[in-house]
Amino acid sequence: MTSPPTSPKLRKGFRGFIREQYVSFRSHLRSPSHHLLEVPGSRIDSQSPAPRERLNSTSKINETPLTTNQTGETLRRTNSLPALVVDSSSSEFPAIEHLAIRPAAVIVSSAEEPPGVKTGILETSEHISKLPEQTRSPTWAGLGSALRTLHDAARLFPLLQSAIGALLSCLDAWELMMKNREGYEALARELTTLSKSLMQHIGESRSFLMTSGDMPNNLSRSIEEQARSLQEKQTHGMGNRLVGASIDEQELIKHNRKIESLIRQLQTDVSLSTWSVANEQLANTRLEALTPAKSAHHDSSLSMEISRRTCTEGTRTTILSGLDEWSSDPNAKAIYLMSGMAGTGKTTIACSLSEKLEERKQLAASFFCSRTSPECRQVQRIIPTIAYQLARYSIPFQVALCEILGTDPDIGLRNIGKQFERLLKEPLMAVRDAIPDNLVVVIDALDECEDRNAVRRLLDLLFHFAGDIPLRFFVTSRPEPEIYKKMISQTPSSRTILHLHEIEKSLVQADITLYLKEELGSFMSTTPDQIRQLSERSGNLFIYAATLVRYLQLGERLDDHQKRLDSLLGTTLRSTKQYAQLDELYGAVLKSALSGKDLDEEEVEDVQAVLQAVICAQEPVDIETLAALAGIDDAQRARSALQPLRSVLHLSENIGLVSTLHASFPDFMFSQERSGPFFCNTTAHNQVLSRQCFSIMRQLQFNICNLESSFVADKDINDLPDRVAKCISSSLSYACRYWADHLRLCDTSEDLRSMLGDFLSTRLLFWMEVMNLKKVMSTGMEALLKVKQWLQISGSPLDVIRLAEDARKFVTTFAGNPISQSQTPYPSITEAEPAD
Repeated sequence: MTSPPTSPKLRKGFRGFIREQYVSFRSHLRSPSHHLLEVPGSRIDSQSPAPRERLNSTSKINETPLTTNQTGETLRRTNSLPALVVDSSSSEFPAIEHLAIRPAAVIVSSAEEPPGVKTGILETSEHISKLPEQTRSPTWAGLGSALRTLHDAARLFPLLQSAIGALLSCLDAWELMMKNREGYEALARELTTLSKSLMQHIGESRSFLMTSGDMPNNLSRSIEEQARSLQEKQTHGMGNRLVGASIDEQELIKHNRKIESLIRQLQTDVSLSTWSVANEQLANTRLEALTPAKSAHHDSSLSMEISRRTCTEGTRTTILSGLDEWSSDPNAKAIYLMSGMAGTGKTTIACSLSEKLEERKQLAASFFCSRTSPECRQVQRIIPTIAYQLARYSIPFQVALCEILGTDPDIGLRNIGKQFERLLKEPLMAVRDAIPDNLVVVIDALDECEDRNAVRRLLDLLFHFAGDIPLRFFVTSRPEPEIYKKMISQTPSSRTILHLHEIEKSLVQADITLYLKEELGSFMSTTPDQIRQLSERSGNLFIYAATLVRYLQLGERLDDHQKRLDSLLGTTLRSTKQYAQLDELYGAVLKSALSGKDLDEEEVEDVQAVLQAVICAQEPVDIETLAALAGIDDAQRARSALQPLRSVLHLSENIGLVSTLHASFPDFMFSQERSGPFFCNTTAHNQVLSRQCFSIMRQLQFNICNLESSFVADKDINDLPDRVAKCISSSLSYACRYWADHLRLCDTSEDLRSMLGDFLSTRLLFWMEVMNLKKVMSTGMEALLKVKQWLQISGSPLDVIRLAEDARKFVTTFAGNPISQSQTPYPSITEAEPAD
């Protein structure tokens, strides 16, 4: 076996990387302490690397004699056209060129393993250098020797030793897959040089590897994962009897690049560790000058004070699984936005994600905004805090950041734009090749920050720069107007958005049911029916369920818990105490929406009208219908009035309907004791909506869809659905279906009776036409019955009651007649009229 060179030399690409990114600190700094930033041992051999080797790309496929390996398997190798070319002449990292290839194949005549041999990664002492020495390339033999030496030198660092051992374990498979591919020799030489350089630095940086666990351990795990993947692909290929064909050329290139990159990152971290140890006090001083908001970390002491928690085991599994995929997918979008109304569980999900990312060493930083802490509600503290946490995570980033802080120590006090540029973008771009893949920054509850203009600016910066820096951002917020507009205004290619409140209700309620069973089961007994009722009351709001649990848990004796539960399930909301937290939350949202500094008196009235219209509407409505019910003559005005209410009202982006998100909000609004100044008088407002419906129905006219004949059945008119959609507006459809419902919920008055009489006398047939075209004639019969009962209960004049009764009989007769299969009853009106 040929021994490798005794004096390891770094390749030009990596040498240039180290020189440009780190050694240049000395020339950049001008402070008296600049000499402290020198990187010990940074002298680099400038000897040029060996010329790049190329194999004949037009060589024919040659078949070699059979050979026997140490497991007793007979192998026949078929050489392939080479495809991997490592360029060692570049000043950057070695480039890998892609050529047309034909996959190599190793035909295995016997796939059986001898006793005692295990599949997968084996202990390195039992599974090193299985290839016969005469078949091993001298260069690959040198790589094996270098890895063994590094493996022995890393005995004090278990994870690193395990990673190198994994590479040794798959070295045979790796060489077989690389055999006769272009770049075969160059790859081994590069890895040999890196391994020797890493071994040299280990001896100088033992304290770093023993005390700074996250980065080297994370990189070591990643190296081991790549080795395991190579080994598994070889094992899979042996099972399929085509080892060389078991791994796609692009896959092999990907593995090669990744392993080289990981070893470089590890070498960079270790080489810079001497700087970190020697300048620890200086680095700490500069980093602390950023005044990071330490309470903003997801697991800070504040998180305990405000009862921040992760998801209950077994809940939100679909969402968390999706987030796992996003955080691991190298091709995923750089920004993941989670929007959701207050109480839908955003912070709990963000906390769970942070814990998982931290466990996988993927959490670069976390900032959980909170109104309860002054430092956690200041947007200006977010960027400095992220930079501080990232510097604690990554030594290369720490070095680059400290260089910037040495020349501009007050950058943490500048505006957000300059903060982002100097504290994140510049140092990240300087060391981007030394930063692990798929690092994530978690920012929760942006809506709880005080300065909304600064929030918008921060979102602008994230969308502008996120695609260029080696970080991903997970951001949660309520759909507040200024935040929501920024989210949806970005192109879909730049971000992923999950509207938490649009998740299928059955899935959310299943999670809430599981949550209630676990939480209530810890202190009281409940029946399945009680859990079901509580889950239904919770709707899509985890905060509602959590509030219920806290309320029921307040009892000191066991029977107190049951009494509270029975009272809760057996009565409508009469006591306000159990809803104090929810009431406070809703009150704060409405106060903010109705007392905005930028709203004039008319705009405030619009917001109030929209709010009351939505909570009193009989079904979710679109913007056009909402404007009509609210008495606003411009749909855009209604949309604008809706924006401050997005935290309590939901506008579906898919179907454009507005609704309340949960029944607890109308309950709050309809209780004067609970809502105080925001109280909505249902009786009074349903009078308003009744008048609006009668006003809208003045649009009714003969043959509203301009049909050619009333004798043609609906099913025979090909374009009838299109005509109905075009000629019957959504607001008219709503008014025709629900005018009677609003009428029965209000007190009678002279003007309402007059409007009702005019409607029944002049527009009844036009109304029947619309109801028939919309296929809701049965609803029409029920509506007139409700009207008759409303008139009778209120003691209305007898002539009005008779008019309503005649109308009900007429509609009932028409609905039961075959003529109702046609859209217009006019030609057969005499046949349909009931006898006196």
